[in-house]
Amino acid sequence: MDADGLARFLAGSPDRRRLLARLRTSPDTPSDVADALDSSHRSVQRNLAELVDRGLAEKRHGVYALTTVGELVAERHAAYLDTLDTLCEYEQFFGHLPDAEHTPDPDLLCDADGAVATATYPQAAVDYYLDVLDSRSSSRIRMLSPVLSRQFHRVHADHVLRGVDTDLVLAAETVETARSLNPVEFAFVLRVDGFRLYRYPNDVALGLTLGDDWAVVNAYDDDGQLRACVSGDDPEFVAWAETLYDRYRSPSTRVEPSSDLPFGRGG
Repeated sequence: MDADGLARFLAGSPDRRRLLARLRTSPDTPSDVADALDSSHRSVQRNLAELVDRGLAEKRHGVYALTTVGELVAERHAAYLDTLDTLCEYEQFFGHLPDAEHTPDPDLLCDADGAVATATYPQAAVDYYLDVLDSRSSSRIRMLSPVLSRQFHRVHADHVLRGVDTDLVLAAETVETARSLNPVEFAFVLRVDGFRLYRYPNDVALGLTLGDDWAVVNAYDDDGQLRACVSGDDPEFVAWAETLYDRYRSPSTRVEPSSDLPFGRGG
């Protein structure tokens, strides 16, 4: 069997792919297959003959069934098409991730959900993220963030005040920016029970939020704008997110509160 020829054969016609999927479900006669696929009998008969010639199917007593090789090809081909569907569905999400090391296997997103910013709805990904945080419960939150976001600050502050244990990892530069923008608020935040801030020595390449059994990944553009957001609770997706989080958290150091609050002279 020639792999390139087989790939071209399967890609050459949607009818062949549908026929392969049909026979994977159940052996059948050409007439019944034609009716099920709403195809002409002549077209089905021709494609069945091609499957037989390529060793993917066999005919017994007028009924066509996949061979063992055909079963394997059908299974792998279906998985390949599912992967392509996921890549197309989450094209902008994958496109805004920095590199392969920060990219989940597309198969992990088969049952995921998400949103993408558009010209007519630029806040779509932000609003989606906020909705996820409002709708999901968790006893603990672990986060990576490449940017400072007042909107995200508010929703996560509510979680902390409700007793949700929260860890946040920011790039060292972002930590210092937060400190300089509002020293008093920064100092108070570090004293909040259940909240811990960690300084990562380099840039944080994406946003990531981990709950007890769910994860959200945020993809940003070069201007720091949230462009796409994906969430899911598939255990393998969550495990991937936990591994990525640990890569950032392990080399990070905790930002400790200072001994004095910076009220300033006369404060």
